[in-house]
Amino acid sequence: MSLLDRVAGLFAGVRGSAVPEAIPAPALLFVDPDQNLLDGHRRMLRSLRPDWTARYVTDGPAALTELAASPADVLVTEIDLPCRDGTDLLASVQKLFPAVIRIVLSSETDAGADAILRATQSAHQFLAKPCPAEVLVSRIEHAVSLRLLLRRPELTRIVGGLPHLPSLPPVYLELVRALSNDRASMNEIGDILARDVAMTSRVLHLVNSAFFGLPRKVTSPREAAVLLGVNTLKSLVLYVRLFFSAPDSKLPGFGLDELWTHCSLTGRLSREIARAEGTDSRAQEQAYLAGILHDIGKLLVLEAPRYLGRLESYLWAGESLADIEYREFGTSHAEIGAYLLGLWGFPDAVVEAVALHHRPQQIFQDAFSVVTAVTVANAFLEAGPGKPPAIDPGYLSGIGASHRLAAWKELAAPILAKAEARTLTPATPPTEGPRT
Repeated sequence: MSLLDRVAGLFAGVRGSAVPEAIPAPALLFVDPDQNLLDGHRRMLRSLRPDWTARYVTDGPAALTELAASPADVLVTEIDLPCRDGTDLLASVQKLFPAVIRIVLSSETDAGADAILRATQSAHQFLAKPCPAEVLVSRIEHAVSLRLLLRRPELTRIVGGLPHLPSLPPVYLELVRALSNDRASMNEIGDILARDVAMTSRVLHLVNSAFFGLPRKVTSPREAAVLLGVNTLKSLVLYVRLFFSAPDSKLPGFGLDELWTHCSLTGRLSREIARAEGTDSRAQEQAYLAGILHDIGKLLVLEAPRYLGRLESYLWAGESLADIEYREFGTSHAEIGAYLLGLWGFPDAVVEAVALHHRPQQIFQDAFSVVTAVTVANAFLEAGPGKPPAIDPGYLSGIGASHRLAAWKELAAPILAKAEARTLTPATPPTEGPRT
């Protein structure tokens, strides 16, 4: 079963359908000055995905002409182009055709590191040449399948056309690149972060906060990398980039201070729950990352006044945000956030956990997963100390975890106490605010 078929079934229930809808084969547009490479793409698709449609052009102006004549679902482009620089092409496509998924397939040697970093402002993913055919197909398939996370085309346009669509920060990309080198030292990792002074200041502020409870004050990025580990440091870099670029809001559940507290503690509890269930270190880090990013969709819709405008009266009335969103739009901030993470190429486990933390029963698994960890952590933090978490008992029974709820409650207790002790400036609606 292909990923497109799997995701069709996965999200059928979310969209209220008992039968998975057929997913149209994606329409692709490849842009590369090397005609031989384009011919190779054509042969590859005929072999691996004969039902997909694709067009092939060698420069930016031709690509824009093709898109104006007939839309594409995915643009796969080289950066080093004749006539029009690839970064300009990406920016134009983002502005004129915001719903198009934009993937860079380029050689860093040919394009240059600076050009690639500029391209990350408008591209959703970057793949380095030479790229195995199976990897390219998988990335395209994964990105297209995430269209199911947004039921209405209007919401696809909201995500694709936000005036300040978050991009992966250059520091994050450099950390990922360094981690691919097994010989990279903690000193080198710290030096990468130190190049961005503003990012370093904000990360160190968070590292030295009560959330981490470190035994001594951390004064350098190198020390932060040693004490926290590279994966945690990488997560913080991404988190700072997203939160410090978003506008604040007084709406219940949307204030940045409130969001930071909730998401950071959800990440911590998600990892603790995953560790208690005996998962490996990779799953634990994925649980932490998914937990800390599970409400990223809220940051995105802060840039969409029409979306928020339709929610505001219900939010002040104390209704659950997710319930409002599913009723009004057929989707929620969870799917919107997962959609962006999927475009960025995050692991499936993280994307699914973010997408389904309000509706975990839609996952096709019968055992504990990252989805479980994030769902449970989020539910405990939503409920607060002394209150039962709102978790579907049928879901827990289905994965054989009903008996684990008491143990998870013990893990949650100190983190809930930390959340309660945290001094916030909450919104002041006339009635009790909704669950986050």
